Amino acid sequence: MEVSHIDNLPLGRVFGFLTKQYIGMLAKRMENTPVERYYHALLLIGHNSGNISQQQLADQLLTDKVSMVRMLDCLTKDGFVERTVNPEDRRQHLLVLTEKAKPWISEIEKAVEETDNVFLSFLDPEIRTCFPLELRKLCTSVMDIPVETIELFYNRIKDSDHDQNN
Repeated sequence: MEVSHIDNLPLGRVFGFLTKQYIGMLAKRMENTPVERYYHALLLIGHNSGNISQQQLADQLLTDKVSMVRMLDCLTKDGFVERTVNPEDRRQHLLVLTEKAKPWISEIEKAVEETDNVFLSFLDPEIRTCFPLELRKLCTSVMDIPVETIELFYNRIKDSDHDQNN
């Protein structure tokens, strides 16, 4: 199926579609494991077990505190992660991988690598090598755009539309 109308879609919609496809493929690859979601969070915790805080993990995943707490609540409930109080800063929680999760870290690594390779295989070879770098540059460039400003702009437009309709 060709997606001819993609030229008319906002970039966010395209990234949303790609994310859905990527997560679907990764979940399919992981379906015979007890890990159902939050693969990358679990992978990062596994690589830094006991040495990564909730805030550090949120920063590495480029996510907000609310989403981070939701992820960790799920991973904790599933028995993959424990939160421990940092002995050097009691306000901070460190994340520790459980024994239940340890055997699955290498499986997650393989699944992520395979899924990445499948997605990148659809690109022309000359683009494939620079694509991750270009995405990194895009993320770095937009990192400092304050989301609050975007939300306020959106709300202002929405309010303006509402005022015109009344």
